[in-house]
Amino acid sequence: MDNFEFSIIIPTHNSELGINKSIESIINQTLDFERNTEIIIIDNNSEDDTKKITEKYISKYPENIKYFQLGEIAIFDAKNNVVKNARGKFIGFLEPHDTLSSESLSKFLEFSNANNNLDVILLPILYKKHYLIPKDNLNVNLVKNPHYCQYLGLSTFFKKTSAKEISFLDVSNENISFFSEILINNPYLGICSDAQYFAQNIDEKIYPANNNPYYLKEYEKFIKYNFINLKEKCLDQFGEIPKFIQFSFINHLRWILSVKKTKEDIPLVELKEIIRCIDDETLLNSSLLSDELKTASFLLKYDSLDNDLMEKLNLNTVFIDIYDIIDNKLHILANMKNIKKDVDVLVNGKAIKTKKFSFDNKYDHILGHNIIKDCSFECEIPINTKEKFKLEFKQSDKNLHIDFSRPCNFSKKIGYAKTKQYLSILKEDYISIKSKTSLKWIKEEIKSSLNLIKSHDFEFIKAFPFRVAYMLSYPFLKNKKIWFFMDRPDEADDNGLALFKYAVKQDDDISKYFIISSKSKDYNEIKKIGNVISHKSLKHRFLGMFVTNIITSHPDNGIIYPFWGGYPYFAGLLKSNTMFLQHGITKDDVSGWLNKADMNLSLFVTSANQEYESIFKYSYNYDENTVQLLGFPRYDYLKSKKNAKQIVIMPSWRKDLNQKSKEYIKESEFFKTFNSLINNEKLIKIASQKGYEIIFKPHPNVYRFIDLFDKNEYVKIDYEKERYQKFFNNGSLMITDYSSVAFDFAYLHKPILYYHYSKDYHFDLENSYFDYETMGFGEVVDCEEKLVDLIIEYMENNCKIKEEYDRRINEFFHFNDKNNSKRVYDKIKEIKLKD
Repeated sequence: MDNFEFSIIIPTHNSELGINKSIESIINQTLDFERNTEIIIIDNNSEDDTKKITEKYISKYPENIKYFQLGEIAIFDAKNNVVKNARGKFIGFLEPHDTLSSESLSKFLEFSNANNNLDVILLPILYKKHYLIPKDNLNVNLVKNPHYCQYLGLSTFFKKTSAKEISFLDVSNENISFFSEILINNPYLGICSDAQYFAQNIDEKIYPANNNPYYLKEYEKFIKYNFINLKEKCLDQFGEIPKFIQFSFINHLRWILSVKKTKEDIPLVELKEIIRCIDDETLLNSSLLSDELKTASFLLKYDSLDNDLMEKLNLNTVFIDIYDIIDNKLHILANMKNIKKDVDVLVNGKAIKTKKFSFDNKYDHILGHNIIKDCSFECEIPINTKEKFKLEFKQSDKNLHIDFSRPCNFSKKIGYAKTKQYLSILKEDYISIKSKTSLKWIKEEIKSSLNLIKSHDFEFIKAFPFRVAYMLSYPFLKNKKIWFFMDRPDEADDNGLALFKYAVKQDDDISKYFIISSKSKDYNEIKKIGNVISHKSLKHRFLGMFVTNIITSHPDNGIIYPFWGGYPYFAGLLKSNTMFLQHGITKDDVSGWLNKADMNLSLFVTSANQEYESIFKYSYNYDENTVQLLGFPRYDYLKSKKNAKQIVIMPSWRKDLNQKSKEYIKESEFFKTFNSLINNEKLIKIASQKGYEIIFKPHPNVYRFIDLFDKNEYVKIDYEKERYQKFFNNGSLMITDYSSVAFDFAYLHKPILYYHYSKDYHFDLENSYFDYETMGFGEVVDCEEKLVDLIIEYMENNCKIKEEYDRRINEFFHFNDKNNSKRVYDKIKEIKLKD
């Protein structure tokens, strides 16, 4: 057949896990496939079974399915050739794994025939149960309704005849520019409501990969082809840059502002000029840019911002991160963005002394530049129950607005915070603090609840029964000491469990509970030790409003607070301290995650002198009362078992792989490296001869795609998630890359090999205090061949640790007396509770 209604192009690379789903969704349309549709697969030199899967479909539909191997041809050239030779009236792209609803193409034709003025038509995208494109039948004049242009990208179909003089360019984000050029010639856009595009892992397609180096040449091409090219075409066609193309610019802006690190210095002059082509309202109203990226865009656009923009960007607002009352002292930590003049903190009209600092990693760098700056400050305010206090924040004698960061135990939603002795009430631009009585508290609760119920706030309605239960139970539980112990929600194998074992043996007036999912294999075992509560159960949520200390090896707010999704509706009641036991020696700068503003730790346990000192070196901004050198409780349970003859492979994680698809992960250097190592024939052969077992113990995040690893009869993959302590105690030799499990293994004076095959690790190793070459507990290796040879060398020497590394171990750890749990427990009991 010479002509089809549709040509659907699937660019692919190693997509064996999902390409069949994409092809099947096209073949199984209600529109007759053989008469109306062709599929063109552009394969970027796949090394898996992508071609084999495709060939099965080609053998069945040779006239409808075409397959092209890229070879040395660039992807943009291939797309241009395919579009030129496509036989469909309409051309669209489908990502591997993405699918179309069964009536999409037939409904598309009906819509197109009824709207024959359209060259570009979008299908509504369904992603994670939400529509990213309005689900309406629309024929939009983009000159009058420009914001619809921001939906360009996935699910975009175009008439072949509209693209005769338009080409894909050699640049990132090229699809948006291609479609935008078509719309410059004919600024009408359709949305076909009865069709659906089911998208998977959409973030992989619209943001740059963090681990890829970015060069000045790439940046210059991006500016030229995605901005200047469109700008010049608009000036020729319209004499100006219409708003719908400004929204196209924002689509590109989202991409380029998401590039964090670069290989060379990137001058921002041209980018600033492009942003100045975008109207302020267009920037502000775009749903594509996060608040942070909008702020960055305006900071790039203008040398200084007027008060109107400051208001709209919340730059005249103080965000309170910490609002705690301890021992009749109000502790406040707050921040503003890009502050130019000092903030004055006033109590009853008098200025309070503040300490100014910043969290260096609070905001991501953009193209290597620190565009958004954090300006934080903290203060301590003595208060008492006999007086009223008015807390204000001012700048140049002008009152600043007040808002609260997510972890703060105060929120605008409820509007007040309660402690045992005080009520803090948010007014217009100040906070009123006064003594609490039951009557005052009840009045504030009723007023707040009525306002939220009237506004039909669904999240509050879910929280309302808990708040009522809290008020009824408060007289009975307000003075009760309740401690929660935790590791991960689905497993207990860390410092939390180790300390809990010690704590339940202590005779004191503390109610102690271990929090873990009832579905965990560890749940019933821990019940034999002490009281257990199922994570996010009704009991966990109820007692979570009264808990005084949360003692955990994983302090992420979404883990330790069972109502985190609705946190603003519980803030104001909560009074817990967070005691961080750690889940590994801190050897890198993790202050971007573990800082005081985000976590507000009351205790930060460390185990080594250099580790302890590093917390004050980087911008965590904790004081010496919080950071303590006490030793890890789990070290008390380490006991080496000799002659177990086990080689244990335990790699760390790569943050860039979070929430990525299996196809993406399978292509990562991380996956390929360790899949190759656990299937190394030479290693397996010698280990078998020497009687050594090889065990692959993945990071917990790896279990989501554990089935991707190739299996062999010799290497044991830990599918059962056995306890780490078992591997530490039994192992003879550990191979890791950067994982902190190496410290546990070294604590037992066992040999370690560090496999640094690439620079794909997400932490800045150059600025880490821990130098693997001079401080590590074993050799550092950069290739598989050398690594295997060293493993064999150790096996031949009965996996005996070398003298140099044994000395380093002795110098590193501060304690080896098996009293870590006692020290930590005693320290927690000393820490003052929040009011």
